[in-house]
Formats: sequence, C-alpha cells, structure tokens
Amino acid sequence: MAILIPEVVQFAAGNTDFYEAAYDNYHNPSPEKETLLNKAFFAEVERKSGVSRDGLTTEAWMTHPSVQWAAFAIVDATIDAILPSVLTPAFGVFMDLRYVGVGDIAKFKVMPNSLYTVSKGGRAERTTFRQRKHAGDIIVAPQEHIVTIYVNMYSVLAGKESIAEFVRLVVTAVEQDMYAEAVTALTTGLSALSAPYSYTGAFDMATLLNMAEQVQVYNQGVRPVIAGTAVALMNVIPDSASGYRGNYDANGGSINLLRGVYGFDVLKLDQAAAKNGGLVLPNDKIFVVSPSQDKLVKGAVSNTLTNSNQFYDNADLTEDFTYRKNYAFTYASAAKAAVYNITD
Repeated sequence: MAILIPEVVQFAAGNTDFYEAAYDNYHNPSPEKETLLNKAFFAEVERKSGVSRDGLTTEAWMTHPSVQWAAFAIVDATIDAILPSVLTPAFGVFMDLRYVGVGDIAKFKVMPNSLYTVSKGGRAERTTFRQRKHAGDIIVAPQEHIVTIYVNMYSVLAGKESIAEFVRLVVTAVEQDMYAEAVTALTTGLSALSAPYSYTGAFDMATLLNMAEQVQVYNQGVRPVIAGTAVALMNVIPDSASGYRGNYDANGGSINLLRGVYGFDVLKLDQAAAKNGGLVLPNDKIFVVSPSQDKLVKGAVSNTLTNSNQFYDNADLTEDFTYRKNYAFTYASAAKAAVYNITD
C-alpha cells in the first residue's frame, strides 16, 4: 500500500487514486496496469488543469498552457509518490533519512556513547570528579542534483509514449545516484575507524566475532549485524547452500538476509554504480553495524523542483524536462561500528 508524503497528498487535493496506481505499477508492473495508468494520466491532467478534452482536438488541447503545466506537475508528484518507498528499504539498515523543504537543512542530535568513569570511594569523599556527557548537533545541508531529460511531449500527450516508463527511468536514475552517495558516506566513515573497531588482515572468523562482540558491548548490549557485499560475505557464509536467503525487494537497494553466524545476523548490501564507472561498495570489507542502536549515516532529502521549456524552443520540437532534487549524506552516529579490511 502506498504511503504518500504530505506534499503529494496536498497536490492530489483529496483524490490520490492516480498516484497510488502509479506506486503500484512501479512496484508490481504489468502491461495491463501500464495501459490503464497512461489513460488515467490524461484524466488527471484534465482534473488538475481544468481543461476538458471534450469538444477539442488532441492538438488544440495539448497546446493549452494549463495542460502543459499540469502534465509536468503531475509527473513531479508521481515521482515523489514513488521515490520514498524505494529509498526507505534501501537505506533502512544504515541511515536516518529525513525529508525537508526546498532550501531547508536538517539538524540531527547525536547522543553521546561513552561510559562514565566509576571510581572507588575512600568513604571520606563527598564527590569524585564531576562528569557530564553532551549530545552533539549535526547539520546536513542538501546539495542540488539535476537531471535533464528531453521528450517528445506531443507523443506523450497524444498517448503514443508511456508516461509510466518515463517516470520509472527518472526514479531509477535518482535512486541509484542517491544510494551511491549514501554508500560512499558510509564506507568513508567506516574506513576512518581505528583499532579495535578496525582490523586489516587475512580473514579469520574469530577476529570478526571478537569485533562483533566489541561493538555489542559498547552499544549497551545491542546485538550488531555483519554486513557487506555478496563477494565479501563469501568469507562468512561461503554460498547459499550453507543457509537460506530471504529476498526483500527494494528496487535497486534491496537487502538480503542470510543465516546468522554464532548468533549474529548477516546482511547482504546491494551494490551501487559509481559515478565514474565500477561499483561503490568494496568487496574486501565486512562491516559490523547496529541498525537499531543509531543509524551510522544521516541523510536529508528535499522536495522536488522542475522546469521545462516549450515544444518550439528546440529545433526538433522536443521538450526539455529538468528534475531537481536536493540531498546529502554524512557519517555521524552515537553507535559504535567496526570494519574488517580483508587483505587475502
């Protein structure tokens, strides 16, 4: 079931049927649903533009300024209806993700995670040295990211091109870029850890379990999970024959649960494409994290801004659609984590 953000509900003005259908088609696609969604798109354009197609030719209707505005505004809302459902499962294991307004920032409170010193008393002391732990504030300022797509909007408005496919490609592109940046923030932060929360050497199960127990103790007993890519986790669980795998689809950022080792669950993190080619997640690192204690990465995502031009502005009579999304991620957490750098 679609859980729409308030901005989409507000835009829908009490009728979210189209956006819920778009959500369903994205997560459970079928040719029949896509056909129905494309038809529903035109009905929604009529509703939001206030311009009926009755008594008008398609050519006359599609050139109306209100129709052109409504078409792209609906595309914006449709993307925003789908994107949170993609990001939340993908990032849930390691990120605290917040949505903010355009131009706004997010402030996260990071609680202290160190123990007070307990002294032996001499029976003649009123107090020992005074201690107090202070929380810290982390500011995450989303950075603008832009993607421009050109479409033959005449074909879209004439029903010759699929609006569902157009939306799917934009959502996938943005989601992959966000996931890559978030994972980069995660790996950068974990790579800066020092002993005993960082170890470099040939893989040894006893060493990994010692790190997991260290993280558990200093996270007030919260049991961590062992996470990494499929290749990295081959050191922990050689193959699927050693245990079951449950697949939880998150459309690009899914997480697979494997059988635990010595009481610690194992999570497989999906890869993401790096901006300059290759993959973001390293295959020679195993992470020990406690998702339920405090997320390691703090992220902020803004609402969407878009702009487009007119058909006749481009020589080939196409229309540009520029999608603007602000987001940023930083490594900051009260929870302890560990990283095993495998050298052999």
